[in-house]
Amino acid sequence: MGKKRILVADDEEIIRILLAMALKIYDYEVEIVENGLEAINNIYKKSYDLIITDYRMPKMDGLELTKKIRLEYPSTPILMISGNGPMHDFLKSGATFYLEKPFSILKVQNIVKIMLSKEKT
Repeated sequence: MGKKRILVADDEEIIRILLAMALKIYDYEVEIVENGLEAINNIYKKSYDLIITDYRMPKMDGLELTKKIRLEYPSTPILMISGNGPMHDFLKSGATFYLEKPFSILKVQNIVKIMLSKEKT
C-alpha cells in the first residue's frame, strides 16, 4: 500500500507549511491549498485519506467544504481547525474531529495518526 495522502486547506501560508512539514516527517504525502475552492477541485481530481481544513478561508470556508466532501465522499476523515467558530456546527456538518488554534504540532501529529489508523483500508 502506498503513502497516506493528506490535503491541507488553510489561507495562512505559515500554517500550511508548518502542517505539511510536520506530517511529511511521518512519510505522509501532503498537498496544500489556500482555500476550500482549491481543495474541492483537488478532491475531485484525486483521492485523499484525510482532509485538514481551516474554518475561515476566502472563496469557500471549511464548513461549506466539509459539507461538499460529505456529499460525495462520506467516509473521508476531516479534521477541522479553527481559532474561533461554532464547534457544534463543524461536527454537525460532518467534520470527524475539531482542533482549536493555537494547537501544538505534536497534538496534530497524534490526531492524524489516530484518524488514519481508524480509516478502513
